[in-house]
Amino acid sequence: PYVDARENIGRERVGGAIFEIDLDLTHPLGFGYRDAQLPVYKNNTVFLKPSKNGYATVAKYTKNPHIDGYISKANLSTYLKPSASIIVSPVGKGRAILFADNPNFRGAWYGTNKLFLNALFHGNNISVPTKRN
Repeated sequence: PYVDARENIGRERVGGAIFEIDLDLTHPLGFGYRDAQLPVYKNNTVFLKPSKNGYATVAKYTKNPHIDGYISKANLSTYLKPSASIIVSPVGKGRAILFADNPNFRGAWYGTNKLFLNALFHGNNISVPTKRN
């Protein structure tokens, strides 16, 4: 019934949870990081499909990404586990850097601030190589 809608929809929200990603340390966005496994804070249901171009997927969630916080089993297995956290996508003559998670969340989640700064300062130097057939 309608009265249950808010509760049922609430179960599918990601109100704030911590997950682990696997960051490509060779990518310009990974500059300055020493460990490829990085915790990220997620408080949304934005899920990015990994790019068909392997060079464009900068970070993916690990095989067992859940560290802390609530996420429904359906969202974890169906959406989060197979998704990417950071993708670089060509747009016209430029590129768009897509973050599924806010790297600057409330100015309190410092581990991922460097990802944002790398995107800001190294963005012009990032290209998305393609494989030749």
